[in-house]
Amino acid sequence: MPSGTELVLAASNKLAKKLRGAGGLIRSILGPGWLVMLADVDAPSLLTAMQSGYYLSYLMIPWLILLTIPLYFIQELTIRLALGSGRGIGEIIKDKYGKGVALSSLLLMMLIDGAAYLGEYASVAAVGLALGIPVVASILLILTLHTIIILFNGSYRRIENILLLLSTLILVYLAAFIVIGLNPTTLYESTGLMLNPISYTDTSYVSLLAANIGAAVMPWMLYYQSSAIVDKGLKPSHYTHERFETAVGAVVSESLMVAGVLIGYGLRVKGGSVDGFLSALKSIRVVMGNYWFYTASIGLIAAATLAVFVISMGFAYGLGEYLGRPSGFRHRLRDAKVFYLFYLIEVIPAALLVLLSSNLASTIIDIMIFNSIALSVPLILLIRLTSDRGLVGSYAIGRFRALALYVITVIILVLGIYAAVLTF
Repeated sequence: MPSGTELVLAASNKLAKKLRGAGGLIRSILGPGWLVMLADVDAPSLLTAMQSGYYLSYLMIPWLILLTIPLYFIQELTIRLALGSGRGIGEIIKDKYGKGVALSSLLLMMLIDGAAYLGEYASVAAVGLALGIPVVASILLILTLHTIIILFNGSYRRIENILLLLSTLILVYLAAFIVIGLNPTTLYESTGLMLNPISYTDTSYVSLLAANIGAAVMPWMLYYQSSAIVDKGLKPSHYTHERFETAVGAVVSESLMVAGVLIGYGLRVKGGSVDGFLSALKSIRVVMGNYWFYTASIGLIAAATLAVFVISMGFAYGLGEYLGRPSGFRHRLRDAKVFYLFYLIEVIPAALLVLLSSNLASTIIDIMIFNSIALSVPLILLIRLTSDRGLVGSYAIGRFRALALYVITVIILVLGIYAAVLTF
């Protein structure tokens, strides 16, 4: 019969194996795919979701669930491109289509990035004001954190670990499923309205649908994930791992958006308001109490900060690749000065604009609609690149999948233009 010591050792070994297994599972879902999906749920996206729930009840939830599918399959293309070619999308576009196309794509992304930064900083300023912190102090804090991360240069994994920790704070919004709850009957009724043509004559419905699509997939996501995979040094053997991670991230991303809809709906029912970040936070404090106000504030700051990091990384990757310079946090500061320089300066103009204007949150929906239109250019290029067997080898997509993705791109573009016409 085993002694007490032997039993304790056996139990310890068994526990250690289980912990190693759990650690392996966690590592399998955390990386570039997870980060890009969590950064996708940035502060403007959360506000878009809350306003959707406030003005349209559950009507956007079926669409958000459905958007999980194209979100995954579009981002999965970046995995194929990076692992099949070993290069980032910025470098490949320049080599395949010339400097003019590559530069135009980068300039478009810079414009989109600038609009995104406005939303991120506006949310941080709103949280600061709700806590009695001056706008200048709030913005400077984010800029300082954005700069300090450069001290960890020379290793992508060090940077990634910091961002992964930050990403977990956004998950607090999933509490909405418990605190507010999801009504299956109302969800079923909302699903039926997706098929009703009358829905698409309603300006609010169409504009918020286009905005949610614009929030689901953004151009900087394509640049970031493909280049981050290269920066991290992932190999073809990581293909299944990265696809799984991206799929999990897509589900979590859209679940967070649904949670945002539930919060907006809950505030509407109880007499709150979501005209902007500040009004939403004040309403959460009044309706749900201080605990959930602080929880929502932490989640919002984390969402905005993570997005600022990842968006600026995406642009710095793309520009460095376009210029043929070393790009990525795996390089030391002295070896990749262009990458680090543009990582730093791209975020500054938007910060200055937020300091000069106090009502930028009112443009969030318009920015998201613009994203749905602007996405078509880099997405078409990405589909073409991943259809090229000479470029990505066995990772190339087939004709049927390429055709399906082109159709999705056209639908997104047409809906975005239609929403813009109705809105403006």
